[in-house]
Amino acid sequence: MQRPRRAVNGGRLARSLRPAALAGRTAARWAGTYATFGSRREAAREQFALRTAEDVRRTMGEMKGAVMKFGQILSLMTGVVPDGMLDELSALQADAPPMAYNLVEDVFEQEYGCPPHQLFRRFERAPFAAASIGQVHRAVLRDGTPVAVKVQYPGVREAIEHDLANVGMLIAIGARFSQGLDAAPIVRDLKDGILGELDYLREAAWQQRFRDEFEGHAFIYVPRVYHELTKPRVLVQELVRGRPFAAALALDQASRNRIGEIIFRYAFGSIYRHRLFNGDPHPGNYLLRDDGSVAFVDYGCVAEFSAATVEGFERVLRALYAEDRTAWRRGIEAVGIIRPDAPFTTDELYGHMHWYWEPILHERVAFTPELAGEMVRRNTQTTGPGGRINEHCNVPEGMVFLTRINFGLAGLLANLRAEAPWRAIIGEYIHGTRPATELGWLSARTSRTAPV
Repeated sequence: MQRPRRAVNGGRLARSLRPAALAGRTAARWAGTYATFGSRREAAREQFALRTAEDVRRTMGEMKGAVMKFGQILSLMTGVVPDGMLDELSALQADAPPMAYNLVEDVFEQEYGCPPHQLFRRFERAPFAAASIGQVHRAVLRDGTPVAVKVQYPGVREAIEHDLANVGMLIAIGARFSQGLDAAPIVRDLKDGILGELDYLREAAWQQRFRDEFEGHAFIYVPRVYHELTKPRVLVQELVRGRPFAAALALDQASRNRIGEIIFRYAFGSIYRHRLFNGDPHPGNYLLRDDGSVAFVDYGCVAEFSAATVEGFERVLRALYAEDRTAWRRGIEAVGIIRPDAPFTTDELYGHMHWYWEPILHERVAFTPELAGEMVRRNTQTTGPGGRINEHCNVPEGMVFLTRINFGLAGLLANLRAEAPWRAIIGEYIHGTRPATELGWLSARTSRTAPV
C-alpha cells in the first residue's frame, strides 16, 4: 500500500466543497426534525445540535489549516456559540486527528537528513498535542533534557493558501456592503499572520523575544527554544510541565481570578510595555505550573506594533478614562476604527461601540458569557442601528489579530468568570499608576521594564 505523502490535502475547490457538504448535511438534519411533533421534536432537535456539533468539529479537525484555526477561535466565543458546540470545538485546541508517523519521518529527512531517533536519545512516535498547523511530540535530547518537538503537517501551506483565497473572496464580497470596510488590509493581515505561522524559525525568534522580555518574571513563563535544533518546519523547545488550562475551571473563584489576571497582564502588558502581542489566545497554549505561574507556549501568531500605533491605542484609552467622548471619537477615527465622515452623533457611536471597552469602564468587572457575547454581538451586527454603524467601521491594518485576541480573551476570561480591577490594571500601563493588585506588585518587582 502506498504511503500517504501529506497530512493535509485538497485543492481550493475541494476545500470549498467540504464546508458546503457540511452545510448540506446540517440542512438535511434540520429538515428531518419537522417530521416529528411535540416532545419528540424537541428531542430530535437536541440530537440535531449534538450531531451537528460533532460534524463541525470533525470536519474542521480533518481539514486542519486555517479552517481548524477558525474553529479554535469559535471555541472561545462563550456567550455566542451554543454550549454543545463549544464543548465539541474545545477539542480542537489540542486534540486534532494526528498525522501518520511516516509523515513525521519524511519531514525530518527533509529538514535534517535523518529520522528522529538519530537526532534524539528518545522520540515518542505518538504526539501529545495536535493542532491546526502541526503536532507536538515528546523527546529527549542526547544530554537527557526533555523537550517538546513541534512538527509541521506536510501540505498545510498549500491548504492554508487555498483557505485564505476563499476567505479573501468572502471578505471582499462583504466589503461591498460595508462602506467603511477596506478589505485589502484585512486580507493582507490574515495572509501575513497565518502564513507567517508556517515559518518555525520566525516563531522561534519571536519566542526568544518574549523570553528575553519576561526573563525572571514572577508568574509569566516563556519556554526556552533550542535554536540549534530548530528548522523551518520543526521547532524544538523546552518541555514545560503543567496542567492544561481546563484544570482552572475546577478551582475556586479566587484562584480563577488570579489565573485570569495573569493572562490579562500577559496580553496587555506585552502590548503597552513591549509593543508586542501574541495573537493566539486559545487555552491549548496555556499551562498552569505548580509554582503558580502560567507558561505561554505558542508564538506562531505574533506582531510588533510601532510606537505611533501604540500611542494611538493609548489616546483612545485615556479619553475613555477621562470620560471625554469627543476625544474618544477623535481617537477611534485617528486609528482607523471608524470613518471620520460616519453620519452618527458621538453619543450614538458610543452607545453601540463602548461594549468593546466595557471591562475597563468600571472599577471592577466580572467577565461573564453574557458580557463576552455582547462584546462580539455589537461588533458583528449587520442589521438595525448597530448594523448601520458597523457599515462605517473598519479593521485597520495590523489590527485583525488584535481584534481576535480581544474577543478570544473575553471568551476565555468568561469561562473563568474572572473578576478583577481591569480598569486600574490597564491604568498601570498607560498612566504609570501604582500597582492595583498583589500580582501587579509582583510584576513590577520582577519585570525588566516595569516602574516600581
